[in-house]
Amino acid sequence: MTCIDKYSFNDNDVENVRVFIRVRPLRDEEKTVKNKNLLEVNHTVISLKKSDTTKTFKFARIFDENSTQMDIYRCIAVPIVQQVLQGYNGTIFAYGQSGTGKTYTMIGDIFNTDLRGIVPNIFTHIFAQISLANNDLSYAVTATYLEIYNEEIRDLLSETPQKKLALREKPELGVFVNDLIGFTVNSLGEMMEILARGNKNRATGSTKLNESSSRSHAIFAILVETKNNVTGKTTFGKLNLVDLAGSERVHKTMATGDRLKEAGKINLSLSVLANVISALVDGKSTHIPYRNSKLTRLLQDSLGGNSLTAMIAMISPNFLDSQESLYTLMYADRVKHIQNRVTVNLDKGSLIQTLESKIIELRNQLQTLTLEEEKELKKLRKKSKTSLNKEELDKIEMEKNVLQNKIDMVQKKILVGGQNLAEKAQQQIELIENTAIELKHLDSSHQLLEEILYYKEKEKKLVGQSYATLQEEDKELDRGIEETEKLLAKATQILVTKEMEYQNEVSSLLHTNKSLAKEMGLVQFIMNQSTPKEYLDEIKSKITWDENMQEWQMKGIAYCGNNLRRSRSRSVTQSTSSKSVYFRYPSKTRK
Repeated sequence: MTCIDKYSFNDNDVENVRVFIRVRPLRDEEKTVKNKNLLEVNHTVISLKKSDTTKTFKFARIFDENSTQMDIYRCIAVPIVQQVLQGYNGTIFAYGQSGTGKTYTMIGDIFNTDLRGIVPNIFTHIFAQISLANNDLSYAVTATYLEIYNEEIRDLLSETPQKKLALREKPELGVFVNDLIGFTVNSLGEMMEILARGNKNRATGSTKLNESSSRSHAIFAILVETKNNVTGKTTFGKLNLVDLAGSERVHKTMATGDRLKEAGKINLSLSVLANVISALVDGKSTHIPYRNSKLTRLLQDSLGGNSLTAMIAMISPNFLDSQESLYTLMYADRVKHIQNRVTVNLDKGSLIQTLESKIIELRNQLQTLTLEEEKELKKLRKKSKTSLNKEELDKIEMEKNVLQNKIDMVQKKILVGGQNLAEKAQQQIELIENTAIELKHLDSSHQLLEEILYYKEKEKKLVGQSYATLQEEDKELDRGIEETEKLLAKATQILVTKEMEYQNEVSSLLHTNKSLAKEMGLVQFIMNQSTPKEYLDEIKSKITWDENMQEWQMKGIAYCGNNLRRSRSRSVTQSTSSKSVYFRYPSKTRK
């Protein structure tokens, strides 16, 4: 399935929330005639048949059970991510009853490329775009991950994830979570680690509908700051990725005890969300009840504010869930009428500027220490070498190393277009290249489909036209033949272009294959010539494949040679510079 939807607007344009529907596959025990006939899906229209009535709804796109994770990503996320990188706000949230695949759609299996959901695919997309950007652009990417559990906000990335956080609001910042930790990241791997860490801390529980149901609303937020080093212009794009808890009625889950309490809080916040949506769609309401729940306060910009918003509603094809599916479709139908006024974000506190100032400050300190070291060396030359002087020199050298490590750490937080990612792992580079190719093909397919649609419309108009005389019809047919010949020539040209692209890709793959074979041959030759067979067998027995990192690792390598010295240096650095790793939201009111 190919999606051709793109955002095209100017600042302060009004954009409706785009709503998508995804139908989960039937389980083996559910594959009955009754279930197969419950839903009828046709690209943008879905019909639900219940008893003698049929309810029909129209949305931006309907994804059937055969849709892949990449189909979902291309259609829903790609247009929004592209605008976030330009400085606009974006929101994607999943809604539906437990067991319909909300978390699978949003997160998926982060260690399986084909099964990754929207969130990890966005990570790849963002770093792909940074790697392909002009080197006049600098980027800072910051991530936060929180959940709202029983109407309490918790930081999933904190060392104490059970701690309750307060919601605050300031004119210059808007609504924010006090003391929420933001990690400034510089690689795809770091993003994946943060996501995996947050997922482990998220509240889940078993219900009748789902053995590992999410019992909280989770919001993963990415702030992308972009600075043009030529013009000095800085933009800020924030992307909220929301996985809502199940929307089903309590009696469906057979919830008791803690599960019942959780369900009550979930339904309360979702009811407030429904009231906000109704008030926004109504157009006559003078008050929008954002403040009635923490979820709606955090999503205030996403619903009726400054954000490009997309909602994906998950439904079940099971007849037993038909009532819940109908409620979900009705809910989604209201959401698509919400309008947001989007504006690019400028003139906020710049993280890149802060990091650059920190680098300058640290370099000045390093220069001062270097001058002190030179003075001590002069003293040593004039006087006898005393142990005191040597201790002072060692202390200065250690402080210099600590400062240099701090500079390197802060420098890595600023990503320069097309440069920083070259030093990352091969797997990340391959993912970035694949994403860039897919985006290019997506743009090409979009253009081709628009041309086909244009000529189909002309063909339809031609067929439906009536003529007064045979001469007029003959003249019109000649004109049609002429246009068809032009179309055929253009199609032939497109075919030739596609064939050339295909041949170039094949040549590139062959070249890559030859290069890898050459490198592999060189490695094999060096190993065979320089390492005895018994040592090779010993090394192979100590090597294991790490599924999480997707790389080969040797047991005990961290305790050898340079790695040991590096780890000691890193421990000193971390103990003295832990504050530079984190970017915290302000916890005190500015005076």
